[in-house]
Amino acid sequence: MGNLDIEIYMTNFKGFFDKNPEQLKKLIGDIDSDKFFGGVRKIVELNSTEDEKPLEPTRKQLISLILELNGTSDNVDKVIPYMEHHMGLICMN
Repeated sequence: MGNLDIEIYMTNFKGFFDKNPEQLKKLIGDIDSDKFFGGVRKIVELNSTEDEKPLEPTRKQLISLILELNGTSDNVDKVIPYMEHHMGLICMN
């Protein structure tokens, strides 16, 4: 995939969060948004070099990026996402 595909993806990705800043805050917390978008760009560029891999970052790649930017060295494989539900926590495995 070419550089144009990366630019289009990043424009759409950033555009979504420009229109929904509260969602960005929920996703990254107090992390600097420029550092986050820079990290996403690196992931997208890496994904574009691999054959038959989708351009967009996986959930695991985004979690790794957020942990790295927070200075946490936890293993992403140990992170189990949960969703709050009126009946309690639900594992989103």
